[in-house]
Amino acid sequence: MQKFIRKYLDRLFFKKWTIGICKGNIEEIIRTKTFDPDIEWLRPKSNSTFYADPFLVQGNNGTYKVLLEEYPYKENYGKISLMTFDKDFKLNDHKVVLDTSSHLSYPFAFTEKGKTYIFPESAQNDKLSCYEYDPKTETISFVKNIIDLPLRDSTIIKYDGKYWIFGTMSDNGLDYKLNVYYSDELLGPYQPHRENPIKNGLDGTRSAGNFITIDGEIYRPTQNCLNSYGESITINKIVELSEVSVVEEPYMTIDLNPNNKNNMRMNTIHTINVLNNTLV
Repeated sequence: MQKFIRKYLDRLFFKKWTIGICKGNIEEIIRTKTFDPDIEWLRPKSNSTFYADPFLVQGNNGTYKVLLEEYPYKENYGKISLMTFDKDFKLNDHKVVLDTSSHLSYPFAFTEKGKTYIFPESAQNDKLSCYEYDPKTETISFVKNIIDLPLRDSTIIKYDGKYWIFGTMSDNGLDYKLNVYYSDELLGPYQPHRENPIKNGLDGTRSAGNFITIDGEIYRPTQNCLNSYGESITINKIVELSEVSVVEEPYMTIDLNPNNKNNMRMNTIHTINVLNNTLV
């Protein structure tokens, strides 16, 4: 019945992704398994574009900088944009910072040795590439190609002296297969894990944001797409991460409280990221 209702509503309404930003203590969220912050949602005035996959990068003078996917329907592909929000989470500035004329999304950000690297999804081009973000000029420049595979929503963690990429592939668009790669250096070369694909399915496989480390434990946000794309977020807990085995188990679910007035007209949640007690 639930699936029937969803399909019926899909025919009645125009659905669009957007982003939200708020203050939030990710440690408290993980420890208590509760999620109900007062989110400031960006509510675009036009239906010509949607925004998704937000990642926070370091701002200045009390501002918040968010890298995200910007998808203009008429152009039919995604670009990477940078939005600047003031201390009250009001949008101050917005510009495209990476346009390759082919689809880009999920601008995963990784900071190391004072440099911020961006690994946007470019599965349409059958490769994962690395770029460097310059906070002074607010520009993104190409560094190198990392893996020549159509990985979706690649997310990296440094653990036990190695760098681990979690990315998914899909043969038919209806299922996701988690593949893990590891290297001694951030920019590679990477080698595939011997157990690839680690797991498959529509819930708990495809990444939904950066890894979260609390009390020495590692958690991986993942998408739940069982009934509809981006229905909610399943937080997995990493049980084992080594060259021998990768094991994770479901820990909690993140969805939107429909009784919170801030969430009016917001139905699903797709990605979550945090920097200095700010959530996007």
